[in-house]
Amino acid sequence: MDIKSIKTLAEQHTIDELNKFADELENSGVAPVKTQEDVGDQMSDYLQAAELRAYLDQGMSMPEAVREFSKRVRGVLS
Repeated sequence: MDIKSIKTLAEQHTIDELNKFADELENSGVAPVKTQEDVGDQMSDYLQAAELRAYLDQGMSMPEAVREFSKRVRGVLS
C-alpha cells in the first residue's frame, strides 16, 4: 500500500473515475493512471483510493479520511 499514491488518486479523481480505472485494468491489463509496477498493487491503489475518496466526499478532511481508512484496514488485518 502506497499511501502517497492513494491520497493523490483520491484528491484528483472521483469514485466513478477510480472504479473505471479498476475496470479498465481488470479488462485490459493496462493501468490508465500508473502508480506501481505490480498489477495487484495497482488495483489495490485504485480501490483504496475510491474508499478514501468516499470519506472526502462525506466532508472529511484528508487527514481525517486517512485516519478513518487506516482504522478500517487495521481492523481487517487484526
